[in-house]
Amino acid sequence: MTPPAALAAMPAPVLHDVTIKSTKKLAQAKVLGVPPEEFGIERGARTIQDCNYCFHEIVTKTVSQLVEEGFDEDQIKGLEDYTGNTEIETLSRDTVAEHYNAGGQSQNESARLVKLTEHYVRMDYEGTGRACIYQVITAGTQGDILYKDGKPAITKFDAFPFAATCPVPQPHRFFGRSIADLVVDIQRIKTALVRGLLDNVYLHSNARVELPEPAIGENTIDDLLVSRPGGIIRTKQPGMMQWQQVSQQSQGLDANALQNQSATAVAQVFSASQMRTKLIARIIAEGVRDVFALLHATIRKHGQQAQTVRLRNQWVDVDPRNWKTRDDMTINVGLGTGGKAQQFAQAMALANVQKELIQGGKAHMVGDDKLYNMAGELTKIMGHKNPDKFFDDPSAKDPQTGQLLHPPAPPPPDPKVLAIQEQSKADQAEIAMKAQLDKQKAQDAAALAQVKAEFDAKIKLLETQMKALEVERKSRADQQAHHAKMTETAVDLVATAHKHDMQMAHDQQTHELKLEQAQQAHQAKVQQMNNKPKGDGK
Repeated sequence: MTPPAALAAMPAPVLHDVTIKSTKKLAQAKVLGVPPEEFGIERGARTIQDCNYCFHEIVTKTVSQLVEEGFDEDQIKGLEDYTGNTEIETLSRDTVAEHYNAGGQSQNESARLVKLTEHYVRMDYEGTGRACIYQVITAGTQGDILYKDGKPAITKFDAFPFAATCPVPQPHRFFGRSIADLVVDIQRIKTALVRGLLDNVYLHSNARVELPEPAIGENTIDDLLVSRPGGIIRTKQPGMMQWQQVSQQSQGLDANALQNQSATAVAQVFSASQMRTKLIARIIAEGVRDVFALLHATIRKHGQQAQTVRLRNQWVDVDPRNWKTRDDMTINVGLGTGGKAQQFAQAMALANVQKELIQGGKAHMVGDDKLYNMAGELTKIMGHKNPDKFFDDPSAKDPQTGQLLHPPAPPPPDPKVLAIQEQSKADQAEIAMKAQLDKQKAQDAAALAQVKAEFDAKIKLLETQMKALEVERKSRADQQAHHAKMTETAVDLVATAHKHDMQMAHDQQTHELKLEQAQQAHQAKVQQMNNKPKGDGK
């Protein structure tokens, strides 16, 4: 250990306040629109990449900006001011007087604008016998080559850094036709029609007057030159002025004559107009493709560090240094596929094909990513930008574990294996059922034999009982027959006795009736004899 005395003798440490400043430069590729009047190309050129010369006039750089970029300060400060572009296109776009006006020397030297021209020339600058593309930067009206970092501003380029497009291209020409070239005749016709319509309205509101010379007074002309409602015109004689009448026939074409248009004709015109608009958009998209090709080449050449960007709602690492060997990239331009209704119908047709493939056992041809892409396409057609609100991305991974957030379901088994398994299950079920039936048949046969034995015993018992009952019945029948015979004999005897009694009673009644009739006859005879007169008898 250091003794305390030695520690006390050591000098006190010197402390400093230090501020550390770190600077990180970030490069980026930009796409800037170039006004047509600031760009030029050699005569006879058909495309930018095949031409030998083109240029770009830059009029928005100040003296301080050029000095910061490394150009020679004395040379830049010696350049004259930019006095403004007098091109007709520039002046036509200047609707609010914001263009640079021609004037004198600027009071702020650092903010003074100068004219800078970038020339791109295909030439053999190095004398190797091989022409390459070089950028040559000039400034001023004399076209002096500028110096940058002590060297002439001549830089070798891999390609022309421009992409051009035209809505109506002309065959075998670089410059085509604009929309204004197509509609300039219609614009002139409309101008003439609108001017005639306004003149007609002016004439209707302020009709010309016919005035005889004798009616003109010293104040008549002055009064006619002043047009106001209820104005007074002083003349020598009243009633001499005649106003021209504007009739409906003289006002131009009848509006009803323009209404004879069928819905089909209007729809055809509208469809043709849409097709033309889509064609122009498709042609312009070809120029956009060239822009992206230039962007890719620039990033591929100057990209020095990896970056993390958000792509399809996920953070992805992008390293342009890995693009050095990318030589087979293709930039596709989205083709027009009609309106939303047609796009939806086409997408649904593809979805039905996917459905039929899955149902037909061809699920290996339609993976989860393909189904997700179809669902996302339908979602975008319906107007929703983010399909993840409705469907889960099968390729999404957990940023911490790197595992899939939505792992795919196990693949369905082979239909052939399923058929064999089903057939095996059916065979086993049939064997089990047959064994069960055989067992049931044996049980039923044993039960049937037992029932048959019991039934035979019962039948024998019943037969014995039936024989006894038959003997008893026969005995009873004999007894009943003897009793019936005895009864029948008794009945016959009773009937015979009754008949004899009845005969005797009848004979007796007949005898008594005869006696009574004889007595009545005797009495009648006696009565007759008693009633006979006595004198008559002799």
